[in-house]
Amino acid sequence: RRRYDEIERLYQCSWADCNKAYGTLNHLNAHVQMQKHGAKRSPNEFKELRKQWRKAKKEYES
Repeated sequence: RRRYDEIERLYQCSWADCNKAYGTLNHLNAHVQMQKHGAKRSPNEFKELRKQWRKAKKEYES
């Protein structure tokens, strides 16, 4: 299990004045629903972000 400081928080809440970010889309959507910060976010919104993150991680590990 990853520790708190090891989690890469790719999924940010887009609500004004909310600085929360999460390691999984599921956790972001739970936050969005509980805090009433709009509609659930879809995986397609983060497709490009995940692609860039995987590329950077692969380059880092090489």
